[in-house]
Amino acid sequence: MGVVRFIDKITKEPAASSFLMGTDANGNDGKYSQEALCAFFASILNCENVGGSGKFIESISQNNGIIAALAKDFGQVARGFAVPATGETTYLYLQSAFSHKIMRLVPKDITSYYQDGTLWKRLTGTDGFQLYEDIYAGDYFQMSRGITCPDSYAGTVGTSWVTIAEIDGLMYQGYPQYMTAHHLVMVPGKGISTSEPNHFGCHAMNDSNTTANGYVGSKMHTEVLGAVTTTGSTASGATINKQLYAEFGRHLQTTGELLSNAMDSSAVNRFGNAGGASSGWNWTSCQAVLLSEVEVYGSVVWSSSGYDTGIAKKQFAAFKHPLIQNNRSSYYWLKDVASAACFCLVNSYGNAYYDYAGHANLYVRPRFVLAA
Repeated sequence: MGVVRFIDKITKEPAASSFLMGTDANGNDGKYSQEALCAFFASILNCENVGGSGKFIESISQNNGIIAALAKDFGQVARGFAVPATGETTYLYLQSAFSHKIMRLVPKDITSYYQDGTLWKRLTGTDGFQLYEDIYAGDYFQMSRGITCPDSYAGTVGTSWVTIAEIDGLMYQGYPQYMTAHHLVMVPGKGISTSEPNHFGCHAMNDSNTTANGYVGSKMHTEVLGAVTTTGSTASGATINKQLYAEFGRHLQTTGELLSNAMDSSAVNRFGNAGGASSGWNWTSCQAVLLSEVEVYGSVVWSSSGYDTGIAKKQFAAFKHPLIQNNRSSYYWLKDVASAACFCLVNSYGNAYYDYAGHANLYVRPRFVLAA
């Protein structure tokens, strides 16, 4: 580990109250803006689990305009973590202390947590578990059975594995329902595996090549994913929502989504011509809902207008990994309208793309939300 340089004394400069004078451990003086110092202190982490040499700032105090920072050796507070602070151990510490939205170096199979019921206790930090204990974006578990959409094209069978796209990724988003509880945003797939499909079967968005009435008007939304339900079913032909409820029961959450519900067939779209674009939206209660381009890629590509995005306006943490975006097992639909005839999709070759709404050989990969 390299030399850790830290500021050990800070005083306010009388002539310019907006600046502070800092003296570092080597006696070097410098003039720092309050904003810069605040940013510096905000970046300091409590490194009590990191062993090895070097120092960190344990606490900061202020007295009569003087800010004091108490320095401590890593080794003094190692708590039995007796390995040097290498790049790997520092990464592991930052991962655990900083954010559970940072994926592990290798995502973990947490099926045992799901089966023994501790997944919900870990998610909420109850019954002796810490908040989010040992669960991260990108981790995955196996359900009791696979889920396949009704009338799946050519008998294509869906996966029994699901992956955490993000923890608390929809907090306080939506209307009239919105998430206030700690939750997991889930998608089909087995982490970064390339051997397991990442979908719930194959189906067209509509019976014909039309995007009339937007995503809300699609057969995918109304009949394949289906209406919000509190009744589970594993029967052949059951909607995806009914199958999810059969698996997760009350843990399956209902969210308020802002979904496209109108189409202007003469509007200019991303193709650069008047080939049609979504032109309206409405709040809709959902359980499973298709992903947006933004949730997958972090930006719009072929999406026709702002009405396609709604609250689905941020990339989920796990989708920063290309194998979770797509592991070449499928090319799957997104909820964004591309034109009067096409919806957006994720191509199995890795590129953003689109296809005619009536094509049945594209895959179904919705997101859904679980909570304790």
